[in-house]
Amino acid sequence: MNQKSAPSSIALVVDGYSTGQFYPTALREKGLRPVHVSSGTEKHSPGLESYVSEALDHMRHDYETLFHGWSNMDDLVASLAAMVPCCVMAGCEMGVEMADQLALRLGLPGNDAATSHIRRDKLAMHDTLAQVGLPSLASLATDSLDEALAFAADLDSWPVVVKPLRSAATEGVRFCRSAEELRDAFHWLLGSFSQFGERNAQVLIQQYAKGREYAVNTVSRDGRHILSDLWVYEKIQTPGGAPLYDRTQLVRTLNTDHRAIVDYAFQVLDALGIRIGPAHTEIMLTDRGPVLIECGARPMGGAFPQDLIRESLGHTQVQWAVDSYADAGTFDSNARQPYLPTHSICVKSLISTQEGAIQAIPGIALATRLPSVRYGNFIGALSNGQVARTVDLLTNSAHVFLCHQDQAVVDADWAILRELEIEAQNLLFEMSPTEASLEIQDDWFAHVPDECWLKPEAESYRDADFIWQALGLSAGERVLDCPCGDSRVGVHLAQRGAIVTGLDLNPKFIARAGERFAAAGISAQLRVGDMRELDDKNTYDVIVNWFNSFGYFGIEDDFQVLLRFAEALCPGGRLLMEAPNRAGLLDNLVRRHEAESRQSTVAWDEVTERLITHLTVTGPDGVREVKSGARMYSLAQYKLLIQLAGLRLDQVYGEELTPFRETSRRMIMVAVKPGP
Repeated sequence: MNQKSAPSSIALVVDGYSTGQFYPTALREKGLRPVHVSSGTEKHSPGLESYVSEALDHMRHDYETLFHGWSNMDDLVASLAAMVPCCVMAGCEMGVEMADQLALRLGLPGNDAATSHIRRDKLAMHDTLAQVGLPSLASLATDSLDEALAFAADLDSWPVVVKPLRSAATEGVRFCRSAEELRDAFHWLLGSFSQFGERNAQVLIQQYAKGREYAVNTVSRDGRHILSDLWVYEKIQTPGGAPLYDRTQLVRTLNTDHRAIVDYAFQVLDALGIRIGPAHTEIMLTDRGPVLIECGARPMGGAFPQDLIRESLGHTQVQWAVDSYADAGTFDSNARQPYLPTHSICVKSLISTQEGAIQAIPGIALATRLPSVRYGNFIGALSNGQVARTVDLLTNSAHVFLCHQDQAVVDADWAILRELEIEAQNLLFEMSPTEASLEIQDDWFAHVPDECWLKPEAESYRDADFIWQALGLSAGERVLDCPCGDSRVGVHLAQRGAIVTGLDLNPKFIARAGERFAAAGISAQLRVGDMRELDDKNTYDVIVNWFNSFGYFGIEDDFQVLLRFAEALCPGGRLLMEAPNRAGLLDNLVRRHEAESRQSTVAWDEVTERLITHLTVTGPDGVREVKSGARMYSLAQYKLLIQLAGLRLDQVYGEELTPFRETSRRMIMVAVKPGP
């Protein structure tokens, strides 16, 4: 087809946002020329108008023409008719009705504009299914709280679902487990405005469907439906709130239940009058079989990376949707394709339990360590410098896309991301300093007086003994002591036969360490250096990170230290880290400062997870104050960081190698680098 001259090569996309952004590429692959039409829905919502304006700026080079800001429907239709388009399709939910209207007025293939409302209004959807005898959910739309409470009472089955009549992405959805929760949700939703700028003049009260939820993505032509892809949702229920998306996984093998879901979905499409184009149908598989949640006559949202889907399926729903409008022969060929995905795909929607300004997003660096992670969408947080508390799909803090041939690898990587959410929110989004920690300099550790870094000399021999035992050291093993201070511990390891290398940022410590080794008549390699810049590879049998020697930097730099340690170890090598245990942290440090005759003020900053310590130190230059801010990681956080660095946490002890308990003051952790 000559896309320069053939008048029928024009294809209209209405509201090509979300997954609709991929239509231009798919259309051009078929020799078609994309033209974008805005529905005007955004005029009713300032937030949506801003989103559309920004999206259009990015889309200008994707389309030959953009019809935006039009004021008269007849004039718009006349302009479009002059282009002699061959098809019109909706890019996302808010373009569905407009696409139906344009198809009707331009004489193009489309779904019946007279029944558009049943493909947008959730009450009409379920009423339509009930009329044709398909399983549906008992539903009521009302502006009366008394009616809503009476309806819920008649159902005699809690929870009930409260949602807008016309919405998307779980916006406004609440699960209510009592009349009180229903009352609160009703008042909260009634009169509010949706993301599409529509006032919720009524509230939909709906029977709750218990089971496992699936998304059936289909493409239709002349009432014939084919399955493009099938996904299963896993959501986290919150009391009185919306279900929070956790992961969305591609179903790779169709079993009997899956085939029943797909068959039911096709019946739903027939009932709702979806005869052409893509559809996204969400279905709950209950004990009584599949039942509709809702259906949209457009592609699945979420803007999933199309290359991952194509890698697994050999196609995308958007590609097949174009075929349904523009290529009957290819549509027939697609219908004969077996459903045989080759890769597992999982979308992890990150759930944030905190909100506020962020200083960094270490979660990006951490996620890239997982073998199945292929992409991450952190654009919202990156552009705004903020993270919101997750209350629905629209407020998920980010999305991470995993893809691998082995489902077990995907499952393991998802489990780590989920554990990061539960145990280590700050490892995903590092929150900006609070007022208590604003005065801390990035290099605060360089200004702390030397004596604060060193334990009493009398403890060094016992410390060396604990290290030797914990690691099972043998004479002749190569040990990196990092940071080594003045080697008051390292020299005892060397005296037992270890080949010791010492690294420390402080030149004075390295000089004193040299004197210490010389006095003992033992050789050692000692050098000044930053542990973030350690560049040894496969060099050491053991690395010792002793006495509060981790957590000096930002989270990403701290993680970089662990990566450097892992690279410096030989296969099978061991890393020993010793750190405070949060449970006894404050009491332990206050006692230590008092015992060492220093005045101090210690405070725990819950937001940044730093221990803020004010030290008043008397020295040769008189009295001065130093404010330090060491980051204190929990054991769960250490486990995650160690695992992501490519090491295996092998053992955890309490102080003096006692069994570790929650009440232990210290943590002595031994991690192992896997062998070749």
